[in-house]
Amino acid sequence: MKAIFWQEGGSVDYTPGSAVSAGDVIVQGTMVAVAKVDIAANTLGALATRGIFKAQKAAVAFSGGGVAVYWDADGNPVGGTAGTGAATTTRTGNIFMGFAVAAAADTDERVITDVRSVESAIAETLGLADLSDVGALDYTAGRILVADGDSYEDQAVSGDATLAGTGAVTLNDAHAEQAVRIAVENLAAGADIADRPVFVHPRAVTLVSVGILTEGAPAGVDDGNTVVLTVADDADNTIVTKTYNTGTQPPTNDYEDLGALNATHKVLQAGEHVTLTVTQGATADMPAFSVVIRYIPTNA
Repeated sequence: MKAIFWQEGGSVDYTPGSAVSAGDVIVQGTMVAVAKVDIAANTLGALATRGIFKAQKAAVAFSGGGVAVYWDADGNPVGGTAGTGAATTTRTGNIFMGFAVAAAADTDERVITDVRSVESAIAETLGLADLSDVGALDYTAGRILVADGDSYEDQAVSGDATLAGTGAVTLNDAHAEQAVRIAVENLAAGADIADRPVFVHPRAVTLVSVGILTEGAPAGVDDGNTVVLTVADDADNTIVTKTYNTGTQPPTNDYEDLGALNATHKVLQAGEHVTLTVTQGATADMPAFSVVIRYIPTNA
């Protein structure tokens, strides 16, 4: 005989080490039960594992019937003794007790609870596949649930990114950071460049940084003869600008970042140009240099 009937499932035997009063909430492992009558210390009694009880509650609101109720063994009941235990809506760190039968305000002392703690273990065994709106699951690493209009389906990530089982997303090469170097000739002292197109991409891009790499030493740059480099978009919105003067000299045979890019204008539409403007004072003479642009394509 595999099993012998022992008793109805609405109660369980319980022998307390110290006296228990009627209405006491007793937690055993992950099971919450209620003493319906007094039980003397070291005397066999019974605890109710099912039934409708008015449980003392913490100062939290239960929005309506069906809301999960958890028992906080150290909770502070409204109108009761702090730390003696209270029903709450907080799951973390507490034990599932049952479901609220009706709404209760945060100021109410009790919440009417359908004690169902013995069923919590069963609930924990349910998986996504047990839900009526989730399709067949493969559980292959890197797959995600995607709504298709009437349910959630297990799908592999495809297109411009791959997803690892660890949650790491990898963009394909088309979306990796790239860089381009645009040569600019050695201008004569005082010579300028106005809105010269230096970069364009057939797809939308986001600029990461703009800098210059000089091929010699500057000359004649001071407070009265500055060099102003301005990088802008097609609408003449400044993406970044840098002014060189007595205290801030251009680099010599070296790279220098031009500074923080405008958060709005660094995002370029497909086919939008980046332009360079160089404005030099009468004696200011920049060496030949290159504009170095780092960017990331933002769509396929």
